[in-house]
Amino acid sequence: MVPTNCVRCGLNAGYNRAVVELVSGIEVGGFCRSCELTAFGETLERGHWDGDGCALCSRDGHFALPVWESAPTVEDRVVVSSVEYDVTPETAVLCDEHLHEMADDLDRNRRQGASRRRQ
Repeated sequence: MVPTNCVRCGLNAGYNRAVVELVSGIEVGGFCRSCELTAFGETLERGHWDGDGCALCSRDGHFALPVWESAPTVEDRVVVSSVEYDVTPETAVLCDEHLHEMADDLDRNRRQGASRRRQ
């Protein structure tokens, strides 16, 4: 399992928070810690979510934002560290509009960066 890119900044998201499409269960990206704090402050880690509506508005949620958690196992008396996430009814979710808005920020930043490099 390889960490995906952050849906907001495009850099490696690390094992902070995944972005999972609810219907298919496909992981579409992640949020790096920096972008999570910029976009949500500490709300996602402190809030109480019912997994139903968007964390930012009243629209239906389409993308879950589960936290990657340590999942050590023992194999032949050796501890093997890995990470995993679970999408539960208490996982914060975003509507498609807010997730796409954050992805548009990424596209806009990429275009501005390319424009600066050409100058």
